Amino acid sequence: MRKIAKVFTLLLVVVAFAAPSKSFAQDGKKNVFKVNLLSPIVGSYNFFYERALGSKTSLQLGGGFVSLTASGTGITGFSVTPEFRFYPSGNSPKGFYLAPFGRYNSLSLTVTDNGGNEGKATLTSIGAGLSIGRQWIFGDIVALDIFAGPVFNASSNVTVETSGFAEDNFSTGNFSGGVGVRFGLTLGVAF
Repeated sequence: MRKIAKVFTLLLVVVAFAAPSKSFAQDGKKNVFKVNLLSPIVGSYNFFYERALGSKTSLQLGGGFVSLTASGTGITGFSVTPEFRFYPSGNSPKGFYLAPFGRYNSLSLTVTDNGGNEGKATLTSIGAGLSIGRQWIFGDIVALDIFAGPVFNASSNVTVETSGFAEDNFSTGNFSGGVGVRFGLTLGVAF
């Protein structure tokens, strides 16, 4: 599963940099680096790089680090979120957009039982979703992006590493499956 995520991520990066710039209808900025301002509230830190491919499309690659506690379980790790954006207005990378995305999480879980024993486990999950958002670029350099939409974690795998503990001892929240909401407010630099 990790190999698939790495290959997919590498492919998106190569396509983003290899895309011809002649297909643009405008002469604006084609790259945006952003930071999600809301993610620290929920214990994660997310960064994004977006590359316009044409006047109506772009690719975005997000990466993030997680460090939080959910129902007594310490959760740390990283996520990768490749995303395709469609700008109906033809003004990529600014304006209203629709964005299907995938997500891969690799997390370490720790929990302490009533006897003071520490249990460890790992969780990997794959999911997908659809974001709806709007991105502005002010003064041809400052980018502001707001987005929201559903996310579904379709596949997850918990591997318990400590004897005496079971999968039920670890609280994984929305990381292990089900439907959730992805949202964000990013601030960045267009170049």
